[in-house]
Amino acid sequence: MDDVRSEASLARFLAPEAAPGKRFPLNPEEAHHLRHVLRLGPGAKILLLDTQGKEYLARVERTARREVWVKVEKLWRQEPPFTKEIILALPLLKRDLLGFLVEKAVELGIHTVVLMETQRSVAKERRNLRQKLERRALQALKQCRRLWSLHLEGPWPLAKVARMEAHKKLVAYEREENPLSPASFNIENHQRLLLVSGPEGGFAPEEIALFYTQGFESISLGSYILRAETAAFYLMCLAHSQNFLGSGN
Repeated sequence: MDDVRSEASLARFLAPEAAPGKRFPLNPEEAHHLRHVLRLGPGAKILLLDTQGKEYLARVERTARREVWVKVEKLWRQEPPFTKEIILALPLLKRDLLGFLVEKAVELGIHTVVLMETQRSVAKERRNLRQKLERRALQALKQCRRLWSLHLEGPWPLAKVARMEAHKKLVAYEREENPLSPASFNIENHQRLLLVSGPEGGFAPEEIALFYTQGFESISLGSYILRAETAAFYLMCLAHSQNFLGSGN
């Protein structure tokens, strides 16, 4: 069986401390998933992600009531750091929409998601929001074969987001009339693209004015009014298509 086919049958677990030859217990959440959800036992082969570009083949050595000990056998796969850094600034959104978008950001190669406070945001920061989103991002990491974890920042004031440094800065604006050009999303290797998506109520005029003073280009996402989550997802898809498909990254 080749590596690709054998890998598909192996369960993945998070283990930042993984290194060749090392023995250690999985964290309680990963141990619970291994024992009680997947029902794996001693001798089972698994994959361990260090979240920093490396994936290791390991074997379950022993299980106890609350512990699962594993031994790393060898480096299985590694992924170079992204050569193109795409940052997405998201407003606080209702329900679990941020969780959905963070998950898709992992799958689409977004480097950083910045949570952003805006004048017209309907939602407010919820308790433990960052921790919940970070957990969602790590779960998505295990499922999509990506090996580098997503960076999560904020919530930041909109003015701080506007001042972020990037080689190209784009803000989706529903009143922009110029047709969208996918080429606007292209960046070169070792460059940074900053994308800003608005809240349910749209950006206030003074917010858009601030973006302009900080070097942003406003872009249209078409003639229809998109929901906030649709616009953010669309931005990610365009950036992924223009920078990663066929680029060898």
